[in-house]
Amino acid sequence: MKPLTLTIGIVAAVALAGCAGSASAPASSPEVTMSAPSSTPAPSADPTAFVVTSPDFVDGGELEEKFTADAFGGQCVGDNISPALEWRNAPEGTVTFAIAMTDESANGWVHWLHADIPASVTSVAQGASGDLPGVAGRDQAKGLPQYFGPCPPGPDHRYVFTVYALDAELGLEEGFSGTDLVIAMKDHVLAAAAITGVRSGPA
Repeated sequence: MKPLTLTIGIVAAVALAGCAGSASAPASSPEVTMSAPSSTPAPSADPTAFVVTSPDFVDGGELEEKFTADAFGGQCVGDNISPALEWRNAPEGTVTFAIAMTDESANGWVHWLHADIPASVTSVAQGASGDLPGVAGRDQAKGLPQYFGPCPPGPDHRYVFTVYALDAELGLEEGFSGTDLVIAMKDHVLAAAAITGVRSGPA
């Protein structure tokens, strides 16, 4: 198994400026952001490599407005539709997949988490994040088990969609956090692949 190396930063709620903007961050307990530079490898030219792609955007390309949230007083005015993702060439021994969408321009701000996706599932259709089998984690903006689209306060925010191939079920409960996912995945990651979308704001 390949070891999982993630950098975790703890940020006080009053300083959660990242994606939400300093005036819009929820006044709750401190959140833990999830930053995964080592788990977002560049696309491989190897046709047998574990990869994730999207019919809705190219790696490094702009995310359409419909994929953004409608939040924070007009900072973003989208439809909060999750983009489609497809992944292939999972390594032998894969039991489940997990998905993490983070804003790497905002210290790993968590937008979408989903775990215990069966190995037989290799895609999620546009807008179907809520229909994925498995268990949903919480987004960092509203603290709900759902997809929360990009809502950047400035230009060129990088949204990284990472799919992890795991050798076990994680058994997390609905509403788990990025920290919960990192801890649960330790020693279970067989491979990770990622695709990055870019979005600028405010709207």
